[in-house]
Amino acid sequence: MPILLFISLVSHAQWTSLGIESQASFRAIKALHNHIWIGGTKGTVIHSADYGKSWAIQQIPTAEKLDFRDLIIVNEKEVILMSAGLSKEYAAKLYKTTNGGNTWEILYETNEPGYFFDAIIWNTKTKDGLLVSDPKEGKFSLFRLISNGQELVQISNPSFPPLLPREASFAASGSSLIHVPNTHENYLVTGGSQKSRIYKSRDQGQTWKIQAEVCCTDSSSGFFSIAAKNKHHVWAGGGNYLRINENNFPIMESTDDGNTWKAISNTPSFYIEKIIYSRPYWIVSGPSRSAAYHEGLKKWKDLPESHFHNIIQVKDMLFGVGGKGQLGKLPIAQIDALFLSEK
Repeated sequence: MPILLFISLVSHAQWTSLGIESQASFRAIKALHNHIWIGGTKGTVIHSADYGKSWAIQQIPTAEKLDFRDLIIVNEKEVILMSAGLSKEYAAKLYKTTNGGNTWEILYETNEPGYFFDAIIWNTKTKDGLLVSDPKEGKFSLFRLISNGQELVQISNPSFPPLLPREASFAASGSSLIHVPNTHENYLVTGGSQKSRIYKSRDQGQTWKIQAEVCCTDSSSGFFSIAAKNKHHVWAGGGNYLRINENNFPIMESTDDGNTWKAISNTPSFYIEKIIYSRPYWIVSGPSRSAAYHEGLKKWKDLPESHFHNIIQVKDMLFGVGGKGQLGKLPIAQIDALFLSEK
């Protein structure tokens, strides 16, 4: 009977489509407690208040031309959406709700040329956040969310090493910038130039140092995502978003607080847009497919067919979002079953 059960689980392993009635492209997805929030093109927002059992979809008035590439959840009623687009085209904006999505107001906007928001993060313990925008005049533009998410202020003259020509962060899955849990540390990964870099800040975004760099990349390739298992153990990966079915770009790993990095061998050969850690797995996803790495077994397994830009874990379930209204889920138990025969 155990063998038959194992065969049944593996043969039926698949992402379940949740059938959202939208053709928007989704890249932003985050969760807090039983709430899941998703943002996408055409000013589209999706919300579940019951761990993904039911969903409400809406299009924010005045935001029909905006692409919400990232978001933060301040609490169960307050959410901030980040629009990725050229500021000179009025597309660099933050929208906020204080009533669970019933109404939305513009928290911040600028039409001063040179801004393109890439990622936004929120620290639930310190009750503040950080937003990164493309470099302007040779430096990244960084903003801090203060007053419990009520105000966005630009960090004055953040300290960065000299940037390379065209070096920037990719506004892909919102994971080019992360906060390391239980610390004051942040990581930022870049691409778009001849080298792609991993930066670290130990003072909440004021000062940044290069921790690692990878050669050789171009305008469409580099690091797209970084994820932390804990303070010491971090992964960063990416590829070329124009070549989603191939990848010569390494997944880099640090196990000593980001001080030294090494390339992981035998990694999946597809463009990686998001990395997450779900004990005991590192899980990577992109619009081509997804895969999981078992730390103990040191082996990779391809996950069932998927085409997601972004994935997150909510309790015992993975949720993924992608183009043309894609929203799906996959139980962690199905990943366990894939590795069961290896144990």
